[in-house]
Amino acid sequence: MNRSQIEAAVQRNQPFSLSMADGKEYHVPHRDYISLPPRGAFVVVFDDQEHVFVLPLLTMTGLTYQANGKGKSS
Repeated sequence: MNRSQIEAAVQRNQPFSLSMADGKEYHVPHRDYISLPPRGAFVVVFDDQEHVFVLPLLTMTGLTYQANGKGKSS
């Protein structure tokens, strides 16, 4: 994954999930749940329980859009 792919997902303003190399997934229901630092090789994802996850781009393996309860890989 690269930064421009994440930026495009945020721009679509549609819920998506990020898949990581360790098999974990992080759901981003709205653009307010993700932050892309200007010069970082990582993104920051927040959840409803006030947890913060710093995710390196190098360990991201996929992005799945959530539409009508079905995932669409990108």
